[in-house]
Amino acid sequence: MILLCKKLIFQLLILAVSIGYLITAINLGNPIAEGSIQPSFFPLILGSFSVLFSGVLFYNEFSAVKRSGLTETDSAAENQFSVPVIIVSIFIYIIAFSTVGYFISSALFVFAIILVFSSKGKYAQKGAISLVIATLGYIVFEQLFGVRLPALWG
Repeated sequence: MILLCKKLIFQLLILAVSIGYLITAINLGNPIAEGSIQPSFFPLILGSFSVLFSGVLFYNEFSAVKRSGLTETDSAAENQFSVPVIIVSIFIYIIAFSTVGYFISSALFVFAIILVFSSKGKYAQKGAISLVIATLGYIVFEQLFGVRLPALWG
C-alpha cells in the first residue's frame, strides 16, 4: 500500500516538473520566426512530450492503484534498485557526454535504461535498439536542427 502511494506521488511530482518545464519553454519565445526554427523550438517539443508521457504514466499508476485496492502487486525487491541505478546512470551520462561524445555516451545510457526497465535477456537486441535510438538522436540534432554534438574525435 505504501509503495503504491509513493509511486503515485512520484509520478505526480514528475508530471508537475514536466508542466513547469513546459511553461518555462513557452516563455522562451516564439519557436518559429521568419520561416525558420528558433532555439526555443526544441525545448517546447521536449516539454510537450514530457507532459504527455508523464501524464500517461501518472494515469496508468493512478489506474493501478484503483484496480488493486491499494494492495501491492509488484515485487518490491525487484524494483528496489531501479531509482538509484537511473540516478547514477544520468550522472555518468552527464559526465561522459562531454568526455567521450554524444554517440557513445547516449548509446550506453539508453542501453542502461533499457536494462533497468525490461526483462533479462536479449542483450544483442537491446544493444541494437540503443544504437538506433542514439543514431536517430544524432540525425535529429546534427542534421535536422544543425546542433553540433560533442564527439570523441573532436
